[in-house]
Amino acid sequence: MKLKIKKAIPNIITMSRIIAIIIGMIYFIKNKFLFSILFYAYGAISDMFDGYFARRLDAYSNFGKYLDAISDKLYLLSIIILSIIKGNYFVIIPAIMEAIISIINYITIIKRKNVYTERVGKFKTAVEFPMMITALLATKVNGFYYVFIVLFILTLYFQIQSIMAYINQLNNKTKEVNVSFKDKKVYEKIILLLKEFVSYIIHPVIIK
Repeated sequence: MKLKIKKAIPNIITMSRIIAIIIGMIYFIKNKFLFSILFYAYGAISDMFDGYFARRLDAYSNFGKYLDAISDKLYLLSIIILSIIKGNYFVIIPAIMEAIISIINYITIIKRKNVYTERVGKFKTAVEFPMMITALLATKVNGFYYVFIVLFILTLYFQIQSIMAYINQLNNKTKEVNVSFKDKKVYEKIILLLKEFVSYIIHPVIIK
């Protein structure tokens, strides 16, 4: 019983994120902005932990993968809708880019039966979620507009890089070679991640 509960932890976190997104939307519509942002912030942060616990507890499942994908799409879609309602139309562009990435992934799955998660895709997500939150903040607080623009540009850049990487997968090219984090301390992992982040900007992915 305890093992089953442990295995269910990643899916419980993912489902809690879906609930948080729905509550965040309701609060935003009711103009309870602070509560809305808090729930959306939880949605962004919890996205890191379901994957972490899935790896740590060896609790991977197809249901979990689908649930995680649904929660990610719901998160983005809800913020896009709310931002458009408030007059921020910039978010439409990242939404279109995400649709293109999803189509390429779907075609790759049909062709190769498998899609590797590229490190550049993780960096894309790392800037995408804060960008979406600042998209909401920018509709209420003018100062966040400039933060949103910076994150918006970074998101588009890494979305384009992700498209390049997944096209390479579609063409049966070699998966990215990422730096190993095995046996590394936390601060060493952070330094390596920052170096990789910068390297994608200095040496962008190209279609092979």
